[in-house]
Amino acid sequence: EHVKSRCLPGGLNFPMLEEYDFKNDTVNPDLNIELKPSANLRPYQEKGLSKMFGNGRARSGIIVLPCGAGKSLTAVAAASRVRKSALVLCTNSVSVDQWKYQFRLWTNLQDNQIARFTSGDKEHFKGLAGITVSTYNMVAFQGSRSEESKRIIEQIQSREWGLL
Repeated sequence: EHVKSRCLPGGLNFPMLEEYDFKNDTVNPDLNIELKPSANLRPYQEKGLSKMFGNGRARSGIIVLPCGAGKSLTAVAAASRVRKSALVLCTNSVSVDQWKYQFRLWTNLQDNQIARFTSGDKEHFKGLAGITVSTYNMVAFQGSRSEESKRIIEQIQSREWGLL
C-alpha cells in the first residue's frame, strides 16, 4: 500500500497499472513461450498463479514462497501465461545466470531469446520479444556507461514490459 500511495498524485505522480489485460494487448509483441511438459507445478504454485491471473488479467502483486518452494518455476510459469517480454531483476550476477538457466530448463525458449545484462554480459534477445535478466544495480546505475551498456539501458527504458 505504501508503494501504491507513493505513485499516486501528491507522491511521484506515476500511475500504477494494477491489472494488465495481456490477452488483449496488441501493442506489445507476443513471445512464443511455453512451459515444457516436465514443468509440473505444485498445488500451492497453481493457487498463487490463479490469484495472479484469476480474472483473465495479470494482477500486480508479489508471490511469497519459502526457500526451495519453487519461486523460480512459479515466475517462469507466470511469464509463460503472459507471453510478452519480461524483465527479471536480480540481486547479483550469479542469480542472473540462474534465472537464465531456469527459463531454459522450464520453457521452450532458446538462448538467443534470453538476454543477460550484467557487468560481464551485455546480451540482446533476438526478435521483437524476449526475456532480459539483469541486476538492480545495472538498471539503477547513474554513472558513466560503456556504449553497449547505454544501448541496452535505452532498450530497457524505451519499451513496455509484459512482466517485471
